[in-house]
Amino acid sequence: MNLIVRLLNLACGHPLAPEDNGRARRLQLVLAALLMSLFFALVWGVAIGVRVPMLMVQNAWKVPLVIFLSSAFAIPAGLLTWKLSQAKCRATDLLLGFSGGVFTGTLVLAVLAPIVALYYESSVWAGPVLAQIATGLSFATGVIVFSRSVISRLERDRRTVVLPIVIFNVIQIATLLQLIALVSPILPEHTRVSRGIDGIAQQMEKE
Repeated sequence: MNLIVRLLNLACGHPLAPEDNGRARRLQLVLAALLMSLFFALVWGVAIGVRVPMLMVQNAWKVPLVIFLSSAFAIPAGLLTWKLSQAKCRATDLLLGFSGGVFTGTLVLAVLAPIVALYYESSVWAGPVLAQIATGLSFATGVIVFSRSVISRLERDRRTVVLPIVIFNVIQIATLLQLIALVSPILPEHTRVSRGIDGIAQQMEKE
């Protein structure tokens, strides 16, 4: 519990304690945040698959895998952008912010998982709607927390970190869409996201 509170404080932009300010300790916190994110993703995956036992079992590895790979793909691109754009922050500031965003985003999913599971069991209509709303809240929370966490640590030259933050988010979301398409089904019903970017593009053409 103490670790969760510490990670939440970091995600909210609180200053690092002196004992946490070393490079090795910062990387430990990044790793801890990402590992806990995988657990939260597992909880979410089980919750949305509760109506179909086989899907529930598969989601226990599918959803954490999607979170892990999308984060792993975003980090190199984000750090390269940080280096080339000469952003006025430490690389570990970006990593702490990014992992904090993933941590809080998946925490939102885990907190809402029992409610979503309840409605999946009791309502054919409300379950899928709540699942998609929760996913949207998770994305928004992760992006906001990441941005606020990094920017709040700078007293000046804040504009220099905008591009790395954008690249981190764009690469992760783009990767998420295609990974979801590759491992689908995750939700019991078909959605436009189930086919990745192709499904979204087709939906936009119809509209």
